[in-house]
Amino acid sequence: MTLGDSRPRLLHDKVCLITGAGAGIGAAVARRFSAEGAVLWLNDIDGDALAIVVEETGGTGMAGDASDPKFVATWVNEAARAHGRIDVLYNNVGVSRPGRIGDITEAEWRLQQRTTLDTCFFATSAVIPHMLANGGGSIVSMSSGAGIGGQYGLGAYAAAKAGVISLMETVATEYGDEGIRANSVTPGPTATAPLLAYLDQQPGGTDAHTADLKLARLTQPAEVAATVTWLASDEASSISGICLQSNTRMASRRPPHDQR
Repeated sequence: MTLGDSRPRLLHDKVCLITGAGAGIGAAVARRFSAEGAVLWLNDIDGDALAIVVEETGGTGMAGDASDPKFVATWVNEAARAHGRIDVLYNNVGVSRPGRIGDITEAEWRLQQRTTLDTCFFATSAVIPHMLANGGGSIVSMSSGAGIGGQYGLGAYAAAKAGVISLMETVATEYGDEGIRANSVTPGPTATAPLLAYLDQQPGGTDAHTADLKLARLTQPAEVAATVTWLASDEASSISGICLQSNTRMASRRPPHDQR
């Protein structure tokens, strides 16, 4: 993405950490942050995918598991050591597995909580001391419309994403008077490769999936990146403790029996 010279870059020289930066929304956010002048410190469990984004954006990458608190502490502390501060954290890692609550195995439940909520907690708790030392910072975390009111067949994922919203609200309450802002984002179903592949196999495809979305279409990764960038930047300096909803479904619904 190339931005014109008519306005200041929103993240000029800010040290920005991104988990799950190797593909999809995470990669789109890395590209937008780079275009806005950020100093990038990136992570993904897929080292090959991460290397491509690092090369494209000029950031620094460290491959590893964001659900491992020891790895996360190392990743965060190395960023602070290299750059002297941490200004922005964007938590992007998450995973969903379909299944009604009574059918979800303990392993499936733990996977979704560990990957979706624990990753957010570990990175957030690790950056807080560095942000406090620097007078503040901005934390943005990816949630989901499933985390607001629940979602049929995605109960474990919905619970984890609701936890992300609550975690950000709590951080905003606990640290707002010390300069740390914390917000979450629900992007709506987004046109990433995994979702597009999934929809190709579903009855009615993309059209059926998007019919009851407020915009009646999929969100594009670059649109999510624009929202995250704004929340991360000083343009949103008075915004904290919110969940910014975009392109969610018009109403929760129980699917017909033949689609369960």
